[in-house]
Amino acid sequence: MSYFRIIEDLIKNARGPPPLEGVKVVEFSHYILGPNIPRLLAQLGAEVIKIEPPPRGDRWKYASMWGGKGFYKGMRIDYLYLNSNKYFVGIDFKKEEGRKLVVELAKRADVFVENMEPGTLDRYGLGYLQLREVNPRLIYVSASGYGNWGPLSRLPSYDIIGQAESGVIDITGWEDGVNEAYRLPDYPGDWLPSTMAVSAIIAALIYRERAGRGQYIDLSQAASMQRFMYHFTYMSLTGSRLKRSGFIDPSAYVSGVFKTADGRFAAIAAMTERQYDALAEAVPGLKGMRDARDPDSLWRKYEAVRAWASGRTLGELLEFGKRAGVPVQPVLNDKEVLDDPWRAERGSVLRIRDRLYGEIVVPGPIVKMSETPLAVRWVARPVGYHNKLVLARKLGLPAAEVERLEREGVVGYWDGQLGNMPPPGWNAEDDPVFRGERDEVGP
Repeated sequence: MSYFRIIEDLIKNARGPPPLEGVKVVEFSHYILGPNIPRLLAQLGAEVIKIEPPPRGDRWKYASMWGGKGFYKGMRIDYLYLNSNKYFVGIDFKKEEGRKLVVELAKRADVFVENMEPGTLDRYGLGYLQLREVNPRLIYVSASGYGNWGPLSRLPSYDIIGQAESGVIDITGWEDGVNEAYRLPDYPGDWLPSTMAVSAIIAALIYRERAGRGQYIDLSQAASMQRFMYHFTYMSLTGSRLKRSGFIDPSAYVSGVFKTADGRFAAIAAMTERQYDALAEAVPGLKGMRDARDPDSLWRKYEAVRAWASGRTLGELLEFGKRAGVPVQPVLNDKEVLDDPWRAERGSVLRIRDRLYGEIVVPGPIVKMSETPLAVRWVARPVGYHNKLVLARKLGLPAAEVERLEREGVVGYWDGQLGNMPPPGWNAEDDPVFRGERDEVGP
């Protein structure tokens, strides 16, 4: 059996429990930076309880895309998968009984994640200094724009602010002629730092096994984005800033995105001498320029490949890449990614059948593991949807006590606003999970 078949079999036959099974996480966060941290932990098997103040909760669910598009059966589409595998509890933490409920959940938790304005939860007795007193083993994560100390710590921040302040935007676009800089699309200022936080949490869990105590993790969005940069090191050593290079890689022999004869786009990159020489055999004007990497030479090489690629179809370029051993791949659109059989086979694009929202396509788990399969088991729920389930099963409160807390507004539910509602036709009486009688999965 070949190496590749063995690896494929190992991944497809993984049967062990998820690696973070038994780890309990309490989330008190909104938008993307905070919620993505528990989402990734949940994919790894952790139990995540998301606390939201009723009735509105996490404000990201109401942010309409492109003038109102982007909602599905009453919920924002990316909110559905951004908050997958979580339990949703609506607690008014400003009321003393509500605060005590959060404390009780934190007592039982291994990890607490929040991305409120620095100092907010501390004012309500839910900061690290208070919760470590009731749970010394707690790992407390604060994610914010600039961290919890320093001159910028009280300022609000979002993805584009983090991209700007970290220096990321300054290196996008083109230096000469156009002289523009661009925001990177989607929200890398949230997605990338949140993955760093997950690494820190896992390290803190390992440390706790040795030392027996938890710790505080302070994540700065802007500083985390900066960790992907080396430009300030270059400046410190040379006294000059690195110029913008568009989609040309200044470290490659030649690279770029090129329009084809049939109106498509292809990415071509020659990173090794052999790849460049193979490309130079086909592209007029490349021979003799391999080791020239000054800006003018890089641009001339790009122009040579652009002229050559423009006379060939995407299929012809892909065939050339396979034959010559030069990396060539199409620039795929959303539909092509969705329909790609390779991504479906790997579970990178995953079709799940959610109990509430039906069949839905979501990004698959972040990695593949040979012993412990990861899964997206369900998607987001409205504010307070799991109140009865969590309060009864996790905290052991009797039904009468849960009803009293509901009547007094200590715990609550969604308000029916677009972006925060069950799907059309949902009926509370027909939903045993909402009533607290069974879990989302299993008995």
